[in-house]
Amino acid sequence: MKLEGEFSINAPVERVWEMLNDPAVIAKHLPGCDSLEPAGDDAYAAVLTIRIGPIKGTYQAKLALSEKRPNEGYTLSIEGSGKPGFVKGTGQVRLVAEGGTTRLAYSGDLQIGGLIARVGQRMIGGISRQMADKFFAGLGAEAEAGD
Repeated sequence: MKLEGEFSINAPVERVWEMLNDPAVIAKHLPGCDSLEPAGDDAYAAVLTIRIGPIKGTYQAKLALSEKRPNEGYTLSIEGSGKPGFVKGTGQVRLVAEGGTTRLAYSGDLQIGGLIARVGQRMIGGISRQMADKFFAGLGAEAEAGD
């Protein structure tokens, strides 16, 4: 499934970049994130609890940042599995400075399989987009607040 979206954030691109590389900020805004621990350079081990329809599950996941271009973007990869199935995906985050604001765009592909995919098939796309939008909106609000 394809995911994409765009946000305008009323903060300088340097601040948004810094936040996108801060594990504490990522963990704070990633929906369902129970923990996020360093697991190497630009790699993290995460525990995520996700609900799709009547199925709720905990996933052990690995997140990795690659192809980093300071203040411009990076590629994010995720692989995870749990009792309800698996999730695997790769996406790009792009930043464009527009005066004192930042345009953040994301796009990527996500694969979900197992019980959670069979039971929640019709809901997965909407919920996945909602989770991505919630993450970037939360990050944007924090960047704008200057916290």
